[in-house]
Amino acid sequence: MNDHSERPTILMVHGAFSGGWAFEKFKPFFEARGYRCLTPDLRYHDARPNHAPNPKLGQTSLRDYLHDLRQQIDALDAQPILMGHSMGGLLCQMLAARGYGKAMLLLAPSPPAGILPSTPFEFFSSASIWASGVGWGQTVMPDYHIASQHSLDHLPRPDRHRILARLVPESGCAMHEILCWALDPNNTARVDSRKVKIPVLAVAGGKDPINPPATVRQIARRYGRKGKFRNFHGCSHWLIEGPRWHEIAEFCAEWLDDQPELALQAAE
Repeated sequence: MNDHSERPTILMVHGAFSGGWAFEKFKPFFEARGYRCLTPDLRYHDARPNHAPNPKLGQTSLRDYLHDLRQQIDALDAQPILMGHSMGGLLCQMLAARGYGKAMLLLAPSPPAGILPSTPFEFFSSASIWASGVGWGQTVMPDYHIASQHSLDHLPRPDRHRILARLVPESGCAMHEILCWALDPNNTARVDSRKVKIPVLAVAGGKDPINPPATVRQIARRYGRKGKFRNFHGCSHWLIEGPRWHEIAEFCAEWLDDQPELALQAAE
């Protein structure tokens, strides 16, 4: 796949509490390799930090995010590569199960419904939002302590503060659909892995407490021979930036180069 003019678009889907800016390292990296990269903000995530969120945010479902992403893909000339971080990784899986995408790159992805927590921290994270009193239709404000200690902990302090300053509120509905899927009558976070027909790379951070390696490995296994798992030891949750982000991006790019489906497109 040497002709950069033939490379497909990559749709980069950010995680909770962030925006398209989260891919500010990955986007130019892949653009330099000839990919066109789209980094949309999920619905109501374009708000200015420390400003009142849209009053509709709290009731926004994963299905709403999915609807907007499907519209963006439908406007393209061809199916994109799907890349998602954290919650964005779950949204990419939901897209792929609906026939979208040429290949899928999952970076510390949130698990779909049916995958149980693999660590006590992960279990208590799920229980804590249910016990916190934050309702399904309420807005969840960023917890800077949790983000600093469990997501951005391997970043230099100045970078950590820069990212913390850009975090925005998140939908309580979406958070409950992810973390409390067993209580969701709509089973919103369900992904029918049998309908995913594209190659999948699931990448974990070895010290990620939010979506730990054992959980990400379960996600990869759901896709059988189509799924590949890679654990980057020593990395935390924010894989898209940090000391080893370039190494992770290189690995993802090389994996894409090895996919025969994408090489066939270049030959055509």
